[in-house]
Amino acid sequence: MKSILRTFSIVAVGALAGALLLPSSAQAQGTSRAGSWEFILPIVYSPSTSFNGQGGSSAELNSDLGMGLGFGYNLNNHLQLSGMLNWNYRSYNANIVQDNGTIRKATGTLDSSTLALNGTYYFMSSGFTPFISGGIGSTFIDTNIPNGAPSSGCYYDPWYGYICNTYTPTKSQTAISYTAGVGVRFELNRAISLQGSYNKMWLDYSNANPEIDGWRLDFVFRM
Repeated sequence: MKSILRTFSIVAVGALAGALLLPSSAQAQGTSRAGSWEFILPIVYSPSTSFNGQGGSSAELNSDLGMGLGFGYNLNNHLQLSGMLNWNYRSYNANIVQDNGTIRKATGTLDSSTLALNGTYYFMSSGFTPFISGGIGSTFIDTNIPNGAPSSGCYYDPWYGYICNTYTPTKSQTAISYTAGVGVRFELNRAISLQGSYNKMWLDYSNANPEIDGWRLDFVFRM
């Protein structure tokens, strides 16, 4: 995950440098966003957070970086609709309460991904503008805690030949998620913009309702 994020960051920074070298005529075309599509590459920093579950159980998620990709369409200079896929990989510490009341400490890592539909409102039509956003989506979390007996299977791969693997099912869950954010957009030129924002996500699980904060830097490429 870390190596993928580093590669992702290098590509985004390279694209940013290339856009900055575009001729000044690109900036002269104006900043009108109306009717345009945008490709979005976000990098998300999630600070550590904790939440409580049933029966006195609790968990603390450690801080980490995540990434994603998305597409947005500007209905006009103020309103944008977008679809976004974000994912990250975070370590955690948990307090698990046994039936007899004793507490067992546990550590691990979880994978999460969110597919969401978002709306963004830009307060100004200029290239520098504050904005607010909100969205609804589906968040999948895999705790990587074994949840069944291992099973093995073999198959023929066209590149690697005959392969046998052992798979262990893990505890996972999907929930509806809601997001809200506030930030600032700065258009470097006609082709590329940067957006910095603070966002909060609420997860609607049956046994817990964690809130997750995130600081996001978007590399935005207008098509």
